[in-house]
Amino acid sequence: MQAKANRNLVTSEGPSFAPGDEEATHAGRDAAPDPPTAPAKGFSFAGLIAGALVLALVGWIGVSVKAATHKQAQLAAERQRTAAAAALKGTTSAPVATVRGVPDSWLPSVPLDGTLAAVQESDLGFKAPGRLAAIRVHIGQHVDKGDVLATLDATEAQASLQAADAQVKVAEAQLALASDSERRTSSLVGSGAAAQASGVQVTQQRSLAAAQVEAAKAQRALAAASLANCTLVAPFSGTVTKVPAGPGGNVSPAVPLFHLQDTSRLKLVATVGEGDAPLVRAAAGVTVRAGGRTIHGKIVAVLGSVDAMTRRVPVEAQIENPLDRGDKASAAGRAEPLLAGIFVRGSAESGERVEVLRLPATALRPGSQDEVMVVMAGKLVARQVVFSMAADGSLLVRSGLQASDTVLAAPSAEAKAGDAVETMPAPVTP
Repeated sequence: MQAKANRNLVTSEGPSFAPGDEEATHAGRDAAPDPPTAPAKGFSFAGLIAGALVLALVGWIGVSVKAATHKQAQLAAERQRTAAAAALKGTTSAPVATVRGVPDSWLPSVPLDGTLAAVQESDLGFKAPGRLAAIRVHIGQHVDKGDVLATLDATEAQASLQAADAQVKVAEAQLALASDSERRTSSLVGSGAAAQASGVQVTQQRSLAAAQVEAAKAQRALAAASLANCTLVAPFSGTVTKVPAGPGGNVSPAVPLFHLQDTSRLKLVATVGEGDAPLVRAAAGVTVRAGGRTIHGKIVAVLGSVDAMTRRVPVEAQIENPLDRGDKASAAGRAEPLLAGIFVRGSAESGERVEVLRLPATALRPGSQDEVMVVMAGKLVARQVVFSMAADGSLLVRSGLQASDTVLAAPSAEAKAGDAVETMPAPVTP
């Protein structure tokens, strides 16, 4: 009974240990492993934390995406506002100053820039081959027309001329004999003492002798020309600028040995623009500034075509050159001569006044040679004009513009056709 009661006590109140059994029980508990823990039902605490982190990350990503989308929308709106402002700025601008051309009349003075050349110059050489026998001039010497420059050895040419002279004498003697025979035979034929055929024969013999005389004279002229070709003469008056080194060498026909320039008058070779060509006419006056002085001349030719290379019209003028050929007595009172080959500036005077519109020089669009900007209905229109420069720098417009046109007083280099502009209330006059 007592044992059963003890077992019931253990079941209801826990095990009961004897004083010696407690240490054994603890030793066995330390040696044996813990039994596995059974999983709890539903979500664990760690799963709740992981889910919360995932939800927080998703929320953060969503907020970031939304913020980035909003920022992009703001940037796009800002770009649209900037583009609209730029477009508005491109079509509108601050009020600009304008001018209108002032009607005026102008005595045309077309600028001429060119080179002075000798009015005549030539390379000279012998027509016949031979040995250069003598040089009669030196470089820088002034010669007159017909002066001898040099000679060739003329021994053979002189002998040929003498032979030709002899042939002429022989032919003339034969002609005299034939003429005498014809005269005597004609008398006999007329009296009936000789046959008619004899008269015809002596007449033909006289004609043959006459032809032989002409042939001999032609040979003599050819020999004389050959002899003359051994002497080189100046075809015009001028200054010798080139001579051979010395005599003795053999020369060939048409090989230049001398150079002759006539600088008593100079030729101005220049060009003018297509727009200025109608203002320059033959016989118009020309003023050239060179060597610190002004010299006058006249236009001699204005070509009716444009040079293919320069797209300008060639013009030629003649200028009188005050030459000093070493006359010491008059050197003090004479101006120094102009030198051929120098570059000079001048102008051609038309003599007839032309109607123009005067504009300030600033009206010419920068970067353009002949363009102004006209305001029409609040927008710019490019106009090409034909103009000249006045002494004060103003533009003298001859064509391309009307007096009623409103022109930008000082356009910028960026101004272009189609730009919208606002003009000032009162136009500015030049």
